[in-house]
Amino acid sequence: MDDADRSETDSSAFIPIFVISLPDCTDRRERIARHLNDLSLPFEFVDAVDGRDDLPADCESLVDRDRTASTPGGPLSDPEIACSLSHLQACRRMADLGIPWALVLEDDAIPSPDLPGYLRSRHFEAFDLVSLFYSKTYVHPRSGARTPLEGYRSFPCEPGVPVRGACAYVISEAGARHLLAKALPVASVADWPDCTETFKAGKRWHLVHPRLVEHKRRHEDRETSIIGRGRNRRKRRFLGVYVPPFAKIAASCKAKIDYRARGLRKLDWGNAT
Repeated sequence: MDDADRSETDSSAFIPIFVISLPDCTDRRERIARHLNDLSLPFEFVDAVDGRDDLPADCESLVDRDRTASTPGGPLSDPEIACSLSHLQACRRMADLGIPWALVLEDDAIPSPDLPGYLRSRHFEAFDLVSLFYSKTYVHPRSGARTPLEGYRSFPCEPGVPVRGACAYVISEAGARHLLAKALPVASVADWPDCTETFKAGKRWHLVHPRLVEHKRRHEDRETSIIGRGRNRRKRRFLGVYVPPFAKIAASCKAKIDYRARGLRKLDWGNAT
């Protein structure tokens, strides 16, 4: 049974779910469809922008090439730019249809069995952005609050602290419109443009912990990250091992010292340590 076969009653229990996926990635589409069907979650695919062999010509006006060439991690690859544009397509869908909230998933997402319960809880309605998957971020341990879903807590994202991962998130219509207004032309990766700092300042961006969605890592599934293929081509390597630029290492160390001084702790998969 796929999303087209679900009853109207079942569909009305959940917010729209948009799965970003390239049209020809049939294996990935079948895998995510199987996960969501097993959870009785209705969904629809949003065709991703294809940047594997250069960015489509009609997308160039939506990209700030000067700024993408000077990002801290090096020039953005076309797959990375296409990923950002794909997420903004989902935002455009929300804005055009007046959808109050939607769950956006990438097609390598692995949802938890608890995801339907979270969506039914409507916890996300208090915020503009709720990340259900994330990595490498820091929070204030005492800022967490219980969610209606037993065993899960919600932490506000801290200003100036990066949040990695756009594999799964719930976004409001207001949040989607903000991204459309401020994140175009594209000048950064999908996770996340600078304009999302506004959400952090107003405590309108939260993380649900533990994560409600996982995804395969590149070493577990070489097909998983199309974006990673472009990113890996621009990484410096020594004897096959990635070596970050010294400036990046120094900036990371400085940031961690600052986070500790602010009383922040790394949000690991199991707890804030």
